[in-house]
Amino acid sequence: MKTLTVTQARKNLGQLCLKAGRGEMVGIISGHQIFQLKPVQVVAWDDTYVAKEYGLTTEEAEAFVARADAEVSRKEKRGAYTRFKGKFDPKSLA
Repeated sequence: MKTLTVTQARKNLGQLCLKAGRGEMVGIISGHQIFQLKPVQVVAWDDTYVAKEYGLTTEEAEAFVARADAEVSRKEKRGAYTRFKGKFDPKSLA
């Protein structure tokens, strides 16, 4: 297992996630403990996941998704969103 300090892991988190995703064992040392970085399967709208993470029933979660989808559609129709089609220029936000 490759082990790193929190500071080292913070600098290379993206690469460490890729390694963990490929099955390599990655440990992060914090104090006197080592935490293993590994991918986990999450079923987004499973009743237990939604209830545990957000305190919602399946019906409440589905209603939220429907409202969010409708809001995105309304904003797209009136041109409130701009599609990103290239290199980001931070000056464009000023």
